[in-house]
Parts: sequence; C-alpha cells; structure tokens
Amino acid sequence: MNASIDPCDDFYEFACGQWIKGHPIPDDAPSVSNFENLGQDLEFALKELLEEDEEPYDYDVSAVGKAKYFYNLCLNESEILDNWRRTFDEVVKSFGGWPSLGHPLSPDASIEMLYADMVAKFKADSLFKATVQPDDKNSQRHVLLIDQPQLNLFARDFYVAAENEERMAYLQLIRDVLILLNADRARATRDAEEIIHFETALANITMADEQRHDIAELYTKVTLGDMKISLPHFNWHLFFNHMFKDLHDKNGRQITFDDDTEIVVYGYEFLRRLDLLIPMYDARLITNYLEWCWFFKTMLRDLPDPFALTIFKFYKTLNIMNVQKVRWHGCVTRINSLMPMATSAIYVKNHFDHEAKQQVEEMISLIMESFVDLLLSEDWLTKETKQFAKQKVNEMKRKIGYPDYLNDPSAVNKEYMTFTVYPGHYYQTKFSFYEQYQRDVLERITEPVDRERWVAGAALVNAFYSPNTNEIIFPAGILQPVFYSKDFPSSMNFGGIGVVIGHEITHGFDDRGRLYDNLGNIRQWWDNATISKFEHKAQCIEKQYSSYVLEQINMQINGKSTKGENIADNGGLKQAYRAYKKYEKMHSRPPRLPGVNLTHDQLFFLNYAQIWCGTMNDKEAIRKLRTSEHSPGPIRVKGPLSNSYDFAKAYNCAPGSRMNPHDKCRVW
Repeated sequence: MNASIDPCDDFYEFACGQWIKGHPIPDDAPSVSNFENLGQDLEFALKELLEEDEEPYDYDVSAVGKAKYFYNLCLNESEILDNWRRTFDEVVKSFGGWPSLGHPLSPDASIEMLYADMVAKFKADSLFKATVQPDDKNSQRHVLLIDQPQLNLFARDFYVAAENEERMAYLQLIRDVLILLNADRARATRDAEEIIHFETALANITMADEQRHDIAELYTKVTLGDMKISLPHFNWHLFFNHMFKDLHDKNGRQITFDDDTEIVVYGYEFLRRLDLLIPMYDARLITNYLEWCWFFKTMLRDLPDPFALTIFKFYKTLNIMNVQKVRWHGCVTRINSLMPMATSAIYVKNHFDHEAKQQVEEMISLIMESFVDLLLSEDWLTKETKQFAKQKVNEMKRKIGYPDYLNDPSAVNKEYMTFTVYPGHYYQTKFSFYEQYQRDVLERITEPVDRERWVAGAALVNAFYSPNTNEIIFPAGILQPVFYSKDFPSSMNFGGIGVVIGHEITHGFDDRGRLYDNLGNIRQWWDNATISKFEHKAQCIEKQYSSYVLEQINMQINGKSTKGENIADNGGLKQAYRAYKKYEKMHSRPPRLPGVNLTHDQLFFLNYAQIWCGTMNDKEAIRKLRTSEHSPGPIRVKGPLSNSYDFAKAYNCAPGSRMNPHDKCRVW
C-alpha cells in the first residue's frame, strides 16, 4: 500500500504503490506482477517435485516416472547436443527434405500431406488451425474445426509496418537459424526474406481479434464437398484423410472422411483469402515456411547454444528478457503442457489444501445466488429471458481443484500408458509425446463429448469458463494467496478468489458467452429487444474503457477487444461483494486485522486491487495493449471500482471524485 495516496483519487497507486517499488522487473522477464509471481512459485514447486530423487525412474508404467524422466532429459544439454541433429535429420527426411537446407523439392511433393503430418504429429499449426473439439451448435458431439493460425510474431500488427523493430529482429532470427542449420548464407538470406514475406501476407488475411467477438457470426458449417468446390486451391480431402491416416475408432476401423463430412470453420472469409493466397506462391517457398514454423515451434526454443543464444538475441531485441532464463523453467513448462495430469497429480498431493475445495464450493453457491438475484432484479431483461438465464446459472457445472481420479496413480498411469520414453533421446521422446497428445485429441472425432473431462490441468494459476460445456473451472494452482487462504478473513477471500469466481460466471453472460444456452449450444435465446438493450449497456463499457490511457506509454486501451473481459471484471466484482455481504450475515464478523486501519469492506476492495499489482517495460506494455483481451492491471482496478457504488461507499469517495465519477457503466 501507499497510504500517502488518496484512495478516492488513484486506488491502484494506493493499493500497489509500495509493492511496485519493492518489485523491480527481473532481468529474465519483461514484467513482474502478483499474478506472475504466483505462476513462478508454482513452477518452482513443480521443479522440486520433478527433481525428487527417485532414480531409476519407472518410465515404462508410471506417468509421474515418465514426466520426471522427460524433465531430466530436457535438462541434459550435453546429451541433447549429441543427439538432436539425428532426430532433426530423420524428421526433415520424412517431410521430403527442407529446400532452404539444399534439399531438392520432389516434383510430387504435397503441401497438404506435409502440413497434415505437422499438425497430426507435432501440434505445429502455422497455415491454419485444424483440430477436433465440441461443436458449438451441437455440444454433445465432436467436430473437425478450422480457424486462422496463431502467428509467430504475437499479432498481425507486428507484420504490417515494413521496417518495424520486431519484424526486422524476426527476419534476422530466421536467417541466423538457417545458417546454424548449415544453409548456404546467400540462400538463407533470400529464403528468410521470402518466408517473412509469405508470413506477412498470411497475417494480412487474418481477422483482427477485435473483429472476432461474435462467435455466432464467425461460425460456418460446411461439408468437405462444399470446400472442394469453393476452395479449389487446397485439397481438403487429402489433408484431413492424411492427418488421420494412422488413427482408428474404438472398433479398430480407420477414420476417414468423404464429401459429406461436416467441418466447422471460424471465419470462412479467412479460408477464401487463403485459397487465393496459396497459388500466388510456389511450393518451395510454402514448404520453407511450414518447415521453419515447425522448427521454431517444436525444436528451436529448447536447443542449447548456439541456438539458445540466437533466440535470446531475438527476445532481447523485443525487450522480453535481458538475460537468458535458467533452463529448468522451460523444462517445467513443457512437461506441464504435455502431461498436465501427471504433473497435477504430484502437485495436488503435496501442495493442495483440501479444505479449500469445500470452502470455495460454498463461495461459488453464494456468488451464483447473488448473480441470480441480480438477474431477476434487472428491468431490461424479459421474464422469459430471466428464466432461461437463471436456468443457465443453475446448470453451470463447477470443477474445483482437480479431478478426483488424480488420487489414483493407476488411473493417471492409464491416461498416459501410450506415452513412450526413449532413454537418452530428448527430442525423440518429446515428439512421441506430441504425437500421442494429438492422437488423443483427434480420436475424439468418433466419440461423444465427455463433460467430466477437465480441459486443463490442476497445476495452473488461472481460471476458466467453458461456454460450450457451460462450466467454470478453478484449478488447484489458483487457490492460494493472494487469491485465497483458509487463514484469510472472508473479506479478502471474497475480494480475491470470489471476484475470480464472479468473473468466470459473468463470462457466461458477456458479449460472447451470452450466445450460448444452458447446454453450451449457440442459439438465440434472448429476444431482439433484450439483445438491443444488452448491446447498449456493453457499448457504455466499451466507450468507457476506450477513453482510458495507459499513462506509462500514453496509449489508449482498446475497449472493443477487451470488452468481454471488462464486462466480466465489473460483473464479477459486484457479485462477489454481494455474496460477501450475504456470507457476513450468516457468520460472525471477524475482528479488524491488527495493524491495518481498514474495515473488512475496505479489505475486500483492497485485496481485489492487489491481485493486479505489477509493472512492465514499455515494449511489453505496447505488446499487451495490441494483443491481450485483458486490460492492463491499473485499468482492471480503475474501471470496475469507479463503476462500483459499493466501493465508493466503503472508502467514502465523494461523488465526482476520480474513483467515484457521476457517470458509471454496468451490464450486470
């Protein structure tokens, strides 16, 4: 806290001023925050658990043994240096060669088959995203899905300016890496320029994030037969059938697709543009682009020097870090993403307070009750819409902490029984994990949606609302201070994890979540008059946040791209406070905290604000404002609190003060 600041003038500085002074940005990161520090604490806890001395590792049967062995393979740089090239050469040979490295392109080379292998075996999306997930209009079944790709340079904006620093650093990275892979220097320079030219063209046909909020408008269901006619420059039959060529249903039949197979496309206009783009470039260039992206996403970032030094130079230019991160950080991240339930099993066994689950359950019930009360009191919702909305809240599934089967080692072992370890070979093991991970995802195409399955592991500092399953998920990793502690007074818990709970519930009713019904299907369950009133209220939020400037870089907030998260922040704060006041009536009020001259109502808002204490360098601030759906920390405090009558009352802020303006916005 910075008690010298008037909380009614700048509550972020009041809550976080001293914290920021005491937490300089570390040299190996572009930012520091309470949220990031919790993530690092969790990483360190996993590191200690993965390094527990249990050699020889049981990596034949034990999922935890496989995770620990993989982690140790990742740490062994000398072994990686001895073996990586052999694995690299084998994979590139299976691709038919890499033209940038002097391999001739086969006359019968197929972009479709090459890219299908990259997606199916390496999770390497680069031309477009292709996967299997629940159908947003029929949430009981899985469907093939296509979307625009995740770009290597964070966001499309970074490709637009021809000579911007990020783009030039990326060009240099591609060239330097090709040379390290033994490409001819002149060819490496030419191919790097061609790769970035193609990637820029690809970026330019993608849709900006702020234009992708209406998921119902983006959703298009077509058949493979339709795609063959309307998108003739890419063989979609060949792509999907090759992608699934080694996959079978539960009866052992190979999975194949024909003209009648349905595909869900998010942003069909992107595919139309891609179909026009592909014939403008020759197969050699597109092959070089695909193989560069494969190497960048699957090998480059965990190769030791000289590759590590090359990518560090790139990150340093982008001001992402000034010194290289210690290797174990990346190794923990990789195994936690590839085997999340194995790492979660050891994390919850050693670090999860099991009392938390029961206490958070009670908080969720109170916050849901508060939201239903709020819904029923809204005069802009019709009676029918209120009843549907109430039903959606009441049927919202809760997942707290971790799935119960993590307590059973044999169940976790079974989940990863097909993950194969290759002793002494990091990349061979990593690629086998990739392939099996993707196999598990893709084979769901023949199965109904399992609503008991967790979409994320437990060793994670985050929370989720899943619209097409209508569920809220609070992993064990977020149920820790500053969000939650059984030793905190209820005011702080409701101001911490309580607001997060309210935030995720509100996502079911923000500009995107409101499009889904109680079963997780996109359909219009609001009447047109109610939709119009909602959009008017949401527009107020958008306009309010667009007027905010992040003073550090004098750059305006994008109120449109952050609208959904801002609606959730505002709604979550209001619901959590109402639930806290309900809780207070049911329990005896605790005494004031010793040495803290604040009421418990004031502590509620203080803990909410202190979640967002943090600072970042200027380049990171620009990057966040261009790419993130979330407003930066100071705005996540200023916006919701300045809209809150409860906050103004708790801190006695005069009407018209900076934190209690006369004009306020609210959706919920």
